[in-house]
Amino acid sequence: MFGSGGVQLFRRIGGARECPDRSDRRLPLRSEHFPVQARGREIVTKRGVIIAAAADHAMSEEIARRLNESDLSEQEDQWAL
Repeated sequence: MFGSGGVQLFRRIGGARECPDRSDRRLPLRSEHFPVQARGREIVTKRGVIIAAAADHAMSEEIARRLNESDLSEQEDQWAL
C-alpha cells in the first residue's frame, strides 16, 4: 500500500528510530528473544537487547504484552501438533 517510500515516510511521521543495539534487526524475532519487556519507551529482549522504541511507556508496555502473547500462542500451537 505505501511502497518503500511510504514506509520511510510513516517511520518519520511516527517518530520511529533505528535501534542500533540490535545487530540482527533485519532478522525476525525468534523464540530465544522472548519474553520481551518494556523498559521506558524501549522494548528489550530477555538479554537486554533493544528491539524497538515506542512513542511512550504505555505503548511499549502494550506492544511487549502483545508480542509475548503472540509468542506463547505460537508455542502452544506447536505443542498441539
